Parts: sequence; structure tokens; C-alpha cells
Amino acid sequence: MKDLTDRQKEILSYISEYITGNGRAPTLREIGDRFGFSHIAARDMVLAIVRKGYLERGENELRSLSLPLSERIERENLQIPFFASEPTLEDVGSEHTDSTIYVPRAIAEQGAYAFRVTSESMRNAGILPGDIAVMTHLKGAPKNDWIILASCSDDAKPLELRRFMRINDDFIQLCPENDTMGVIKASYASLTTAGVLCMIRRDYEPHPPRA
Repeated sequence: MKDLTDRQKEILSYISEYITGNGRAPTLREIGDRFGFSHIAARDMVLAIVRKGYLERGENELRSLSLPLSERIERENLQIPFFASEPTLEDVGSEHTDSTIYVPRAIAEQGAYAFRVTSESMRNAGILPGDIAVMTHLKGAPKNDWIILASCSDDAKPLELRRFMRINDDFIQLCPENDTMGVIKASYASLTTAGVLCMIRRDYEPHPPRA
């Protein structure tokens, strides 16, 4: 993309902030009033920014201005760490990840991370191998029925998604949503948690039509 002039940068900044705050672009009249331009001068300036690739518009429609897709993604979403499978507690606490993915900014700002599900532990809840689970870090103790990434051992095995149930002050259960798997009953003190589930993302892959 070609570089913008200083005035074009000012106008683009104004349009970007307006879109963020109002959910739509300003009108040419609003742009002209903001910078002391005539309607025609504002139109020419906006068209120059569009031609340089810093704004997009609907066909023959200057009132449908928007930011380029890549910038919209960066404004509305943030990257978080991504693991190719259920991580260990050590993985979650380290800086090493397999990759990153974008999630909504409000979730990312809670200290989130994500992983690709490989376990069958929550199949009956509709969480399937291949799904992407987005987790946020727990603040305090988990609540009953929350789906958490947890185990009740202190070894390095990968953690697993389970539904948390607290029996009393001393004992808890980690319940699967899969009839072939057993409930884990253990002391609360042995519980290891690495976050609570806040989002499941599934990439749909269409199958070819049957012959």
C-alpha cells in the first residue's frame, strides 16, 4: 500500500475511531465538518485513502466505508496461545506454545489460551475431538457444573475437560459427559486446574456429496 500524507493519516484515524465508537463510518459531511473541508473535498480525500488500500467501501457507496478485514480482525480480536492438544499444567504456565489464534478481545483480556480437543471426555456435551476449546484462568474456586481443564494428580499427564462438582469442603468429583468413562472422586486438595471453559470453536469441513 502507498504511504498516506499526514492529513490523510489524521482523517483515517478519525474514521477508524468513529467506526469503533459508533459501529458505522462518519458521513462525508461529518468528515468535512471535523476538518473544515467542503463536502467535495472530503469525498476526494476519502477516495484517495480508499485507493491506497487503507479503507474499503461498498460498490459506489462512500457511506459504507469500513476498515480492511485484516485491521478489523486486529481491532476486534486478540491473539492468544494455542496448543495442538490438551496441555499439561507446565505447558499452560510456560511461554512455549504451538501457535496462536484470534479470539474476541473481551475473552483474550482475561488471560485466555486455547487447545485442540483430543479427549472424548465431554462428547455427550457436544464437545468433540478436533474442536478448539478456549479457556480463561480461574479466579478463585470453580463452581459446580463449570467445565474445567483439570486432573486430580500431580504428575505431568495432560489435563482433561471435566464437569466440576463439589461434594463438601473436602471432596470433589470430576465428571465426564461420556457414558464409557468413570467419575473421578478425590480430595479437594489434590485438584489441579488450568482454567474454565468459555468458548468452543469448530471448523466446519464440508463433505463431498454422495454419488
